[in-house]
This record gives sequence, C-alpha cells and structure tokens, in this order.
Amino acid sequence: MPAHQDTNPATPADLLFPAWMPPHLRLMQLIAAKWITQPLLALTHLGVADLLQGGPRTVEGLAQDCGVLTDPLRRCLRAAAGVGVFSEMEDGRFTLTPMAHHLSSGVDLSLRDLTLLLGSEPTTRSFAGILDVLKTGRPSFQNANGTAFFDYLDQSPELGTIYQGAWAPLTAGVGQALLKAVDFAQFGTVADLGGGNGTLLRAILDAHPSLKGVLMDRPKVLEGAHPDLTRGKLAQRVELFAGALPQDIPTQADAYLVKNTLHCFDETVAAETLLSIRAAIGDRKDARLFLIESVITPGNEYDWGRFVDIEVMVNCGGRVHTLPEWEKLLDTYGFVLDDAKSLLPPQWLLTARPK
Repeated sequence: MPAHQDTNPATPADLLFPAWMPPHLRLMQLIAAKWITQPLLALTHLGVADLLQGGPRTVEGLAQDCGVLTDPLRRCLRAAAGVGVFSEMEDGRFTLTPMAHHLSSGVDLSLRDLTLLLGSEPTTRSFAGILDVLKTGRPSFQNANGTAFFDYLDQSPELGTIYQGAWAPLTAGVGQALLKAVDFAQFGTVADLGGGNGTLLRAILDAHPSLKGVLMDRPKVLEGAHPDLTRGKLAQRVELFAGALPQDIPTQADAYLVKNTLHCFDETVAAETLLSIRAAIGDRKDARLFLIESVITPGNEYDWGRFVDIEVMVNCGGRVHTLPEWEKLLDTYGFVLDDAKSLLPPQWLLTARPK
C-alpha cells in the first residue's frame, strides 16, 4: 500500500495570515490578491531582485537602473515588503528577504520565470474566463487567445522560453531529490517524456555513467535542449525523440519518467498516455513508471496541488489528482501503484509497475 505523508495540522488561516487578522480582513486580502501579485510581477520584470543581490539599495538608485520613477517603485516595494517579499530598512533602503531571493535569476529554485509566466497577458486573459470554465467544463485559454495552450507556446517563442525557464530551476531541485529516492543503476535506458530541455534527464545521466537516456518532447521544445545532451559530454548516450503525448512513446526504455505532464491533460488524454506507456513496456515486468506530480491531500490543509489544479483546469483542461484517484487511474490502465511519497514539496513521486 502506498505510504501517505503526514499533513500539517495547521489550518489554512494559520499558514496564510497573521494571528491578529480578523476574518473579514483575511477575506479582503484574498479578494485583493492582485494588489500583491501585480506589484511583484512588475518588480520581477524590472529585475529588482537581481539588482539587490549585491546588498541593500536606495529606491532612487534602483529606479535609475530600472528606468522607472522613484515614487511608484517605492510604493510597489513597500507593498511587497508588507508580505515578506523584500524588506525596507530604517534608512529607507530596500534589501532582499529569503522569499525575494527566489525572484532572482540564476539562483537555486528561482521563481523568476514562473512569476512572469503566471502573470503573462495570455494566462491573465485565460483566467478572466474562469466563469465560462465553470459553465462549460472546457478550458478558457483557446477562447481567450485563439489557440490551445501548448500550441500557443510553440507559436510564441518568448512565452515558450519563459515556460521552460519557469520549470527548469524547480526541476533541478527535483532531480537531486529523485536521485536519492530511486536507484537508476538498475535500469539500462531511462526515457523522460515531456522532458523539456532535459534538466531532469541530465542530472540522472550525470550520476549514472552507464545509463542511456531518451529525451522526448515537441520538436520546438527539443530545439532548446541542453547543450550537454545535444553536443556535449552526454550526447553519445542520449536520443532526442520528437513527438507529443499521448501517442509518441519510445519503446526501448525500461524506466519512464513523466514529470508534471499528466495533470496538464484532460482525463481522456491522460488515460491514452498511460495506455501508450503500458503498450511500450509490453511484457517487461521489471520496467517502471515514475510520475512526478502534485497530489491533492485530504482535509482542509494548505495544499499547493489545489491551486495547480485551478491553473490547469483554466488553461488546458487538466486535473491534479488525489492519491486514491491516482491508484484507480493507474490500475485501470495497466499499472500497480507501488509507492507514493513526498519528493521535493510540492512534488510527489509515484512509482508504478506494469500489471
């Protein structure tokens, strides 16, 4: 039976708000979330966190470097400081906080590109149609932007690059946690399905010199594959496999990775993907499927998966599953869920074998 992780006993209110805040003010802060997110988005566009990596700065100096006016910049920084992102010092200078550090580019677990992605105009337009999603059950991105989400990424190089950049830093952290959780030496070839630029596969191959890899993703995405995989030290052990789920599954692997992909699909495509992977495995009972996903936990505790669920519901018609739902889905399409555990919050690792 899969292991279930202990949940935090704190209530959502305890985690999101200071104890002194009355219920009506807590609700006001949620309703007015754009008063926080939009200043953070602007500060991220300006690269303020990068400018503060060298130490505290005056608003005047920051404004000059950013090419903006001092007064509105100060007010945005002050709002961000009120929720712990940046901090205003007694002399009026601003400095980084632990959260603000993650808005910097090139740092571990950078959220810079994720901030730009979630605050981009196409996804903002999509969320404006959430009421239609509730009425129709269909994602609103295509109606808002003229094309489906992943097609839009292919057609918009700038946003496509931001999308890949949004997940790469988080994937790097997941990769290190995955190497501690799974002994990949038992396999001959690992295939990363929807593997983006290959950050996760690269970490696995670096750690296992005898292992071969297959990086599968859409042709446009593979154009941005990491140089180590295309012409560098790992190129001789890697095949770039152009395709799209659910149908294009390489057959030569004995370990299949699918990270944060199935939740982007509706139930039909997710089912077809699992069926395709199961068909590619065939009668190889030692093969394994590793799903890296958010999992919605029971109760009312704070759970990032609940909010990812809304993101994919609106933009691409996907769904984040509970653990029982994952067990049922895998069982229905030819797998047994052997283990489920927290990997790098909010990510879980689900390990399945063919029935």
